[in-house]
Amino acid sequence: MRRLPPLRPRFLYLVVRGPFPWPLPVVLPLFALEWTLLAVLFLLKTQALLRGRPLRGLPLKGVFALRGLPPLVLVGIAAEEAEVKVGLW
Repeated sequence: MRRLPPLRPRFLYLVVRGPFPWPLPVVLPLFALEWTLLAVLFLLKTQALLRGRPLRGLPLKGVFALRGLPPLVLVGIAAEEAEVKVGLW
């Protein structure tokens, strides 16, 4: 039987480093992204039902896919004096 990933607090982060003295971090809790995706899927399903075309095969596993990943940098870009990192922690 497949085990669920551990339910620990997870965050998406964005860090910008540049010519200024300190890096600028922005942190988004992962559950905020997951709940937003679930709300969008619910709205899509509701709209489809109102039009008489039920949706099949909604990707609910895809909503929680980031929870199974280890902490990692998703995107890292460095150019001259600036550096931008987007990651999962």
